Parts: sequence; C-alpha cells; structure tokens
Amino acid sequence: MDAVVTSPDDMEPTMVTRHTAGGLARGRATSDAAAGKPTPPPQYPAAAADAAQREAVAAWLADSLNRPDSAREQWASCHLAVLALGKQFSAVRLASELVYAVAAGGTDLATASTVLQALDGPVIHDMRGRRFYALVPPSSPGPELGRYATYLGFGNYIGVPRVGDNEPDEHLASYWAVPMTSPGALCYPVRVAKLAEAGTAELDGQVET
Repeated sequence: MDAVVTSPDDMEPTMVTRHTAGGLARGRATSDAAAGKPTPPPQYPAAAADAAQREAVAAWLADSLNRPDSAREQWASCHLAVLALGKQFSAVRLASELVYAVAAGGTDLATASTVLQALDGPVIHDMRGRRFYALVPPSSPGPELGRYATYLGFGNYIGVPRVGDNEPDEHLASYWAVPMTSPGALCYPVRVAKLAEAGTAELDGQVET
C-alpha cells in the first residue's frame, strides 16, 4: 500500500512505498515492462498449490521407472506413460461391465463414478479397452478376484495418463476417472476386492436369469 507523508524539511508531500508483497510485485512488473520483458501472469495461492500437488503426484508415479525422466517425456509427447507395476504401486484391472453392474444393482443414486470413488483411491479408465484400473499397494488385494477382475503386479506394465487428464477425450486413450489426490494415496485393497465380488455376483445373477 502507498502512503503520503509530509517531509519535515520542506513540507512537500513525499510518496513512500511500504515493502509489502503487492508493492514488490508492482515494482517488478514496472521494471520488467521498462526493460521490454513480458509480464508473467499472477500466481494465485490456490492455483500454485494445485500445480505443486500435481507435480508431486507426477514425480511419485514417475519413480516407478528406473529412469523417471522417461515418464515425463512420454506424458509430454502423448499424454500417456507406460509405468512398471510392483514397485510404487500395483493395479487391479476391472472389466467395465463389472463396474456398471455394481452401479445398476445399487441405490437409485449409484453411478459408475460413485462406485469408483468409494474405493477411496485413483482409478484409470481405459476407454478403448473398456476397462478400469484401480491403483493399489504392491501387495495383492486377495487370492481370488473372480472372472472380471485381475491383479497386475511385478513384471507388468500399465499405461498411466498424464496427471491432470481427468476428463474423457476422444483424442486420449485413457484418463483419470478418479484422480490421485496426493503421492502414494492408493485404493483400499479390501474395497477393491469387495467391488469385484459384488460385481461378479451381479453378472452371474444376470446369466442365470
């Protein structure tokens, strides 16, 4: 904030700039403009925090490879990086019909989105393959997941969309149906196993009828 004070020597108004964040920012913008440099867009706290969170999640995912930079290069070029499973995380592949069957057999308000959000962790939707991938800790969620779910651990690879690709797009192979909220935040294995069990029961019931 700028404040006008009176000089005791000549009683002329003198402009004094207090060293606040806003004053410093205005000073930098003025000097940049005078030097012919473009003024960078303002960084708002919420936007900066979101960007830092996305970067932290991307770094954690990239560490699943021996060369993390390879993941970043893949995300930059095609929005999809092939990452190794069994180190940072594993995955459970869920057939689309299993997820939709659970949603259809639930309450009137149940949707595929709410069913997946109940896993309390990140889920990738492979639209072309018509399947979902729930990211889980490296250990298997259970010995038997049924015909419509498969545990993928060490020795397997998965295509992981770029962090921030949270909406379906015809130009993208996959997207985050449920984004990863923080580094290492994964689905609860027990919830994934229960989803697989419930979906299998629903689909088997449809076949019997």
